[in-house]
Amino acid sequence: MKTRLVAAGLHFLGSALVISLSLSVIYFIWYPEPFYTIHSVFDAVKIVLVVDLVLGPFLTMVVFDLSKQRSELMRDISIIIIFQIIALGWGLHITYKMRPLFLVFQGETFYSMVKGDLKMADLNETVSSPHILQRPISVYVEPLTSEEAVKQMEVITSGGKINGEMYKVEKYKPLSMQTENEYMQDVLKHATTHTLLLESKTWKNKVEQFLKSQGGNGDDYLFYSIENPAKFSGIIIFNKKDFSFAGLME
Repeated sequence: MKTRLVAAGLHFLGSALVISLSLSVIYFIWYPEPFYTIHSVFDAVKIVLVVDLVLGPFLTMVVFDLSKQRSELMRDISIIIIFQIIALGWGLHITYKMRPLFLVFQGETFYSMVKGDLKMADLNETVSSPHILQRPISVYVEPLTSEEAVKQMEVITSGGKINGEMYKVEKYKPLSMQTENEYMQDVLKHATTHTLLLESKTWKNKVEQFLKSQGGNGDDYLFYSIENPAKFSGIIIFNKKDFSFAGLME
């Protein structure tokens, strides 16, 4: 039993190392704050954790027996490792497929958009899709002109359907989180104040809790609505000083 436990422990340490590297990519690159919460990828991640950190070492403890022939023992361990690799590959595939590509500011709202919702072939040439080791990219969509608004209203009143502007990748413009960026001026202008949210029954307690936890003044923060269309809706908070992420309220 001691030998089995040692083998299972070594297997656990190796699995933990691989899982740590995978989670680092998921948490810090594909789904940095607040995208992990917005896109709810925990279901895929927890299956990988159970298989690779629990089931794999447990099976090693069950099959590890030095009385077996070396080839038989290596075969059993190899089958377990292959099973773990398949589970890890599946989990990474699902989380990568679901990953947000763009944080789109349109109107007064930020939208977290995934590849499956977009026609990437139409992507504006001034914007590049993030590569596998790149975080989601912030982009801006200019407000509708009066003529565009009238045309859209005509389509809607005639019973037609139109996609929201956040889906129209041909309109994406690079958005640098620096105040000198030309589009950033419009983003800053459309921030919601904490005083307005404190008047809302929905957000009052959450804003108060956030400010209390930060020990800061409400004037130090900028508040915006944020959505993962049809799946998540909340408030994203940025530091006014440098527009760095400060918090998320659901």
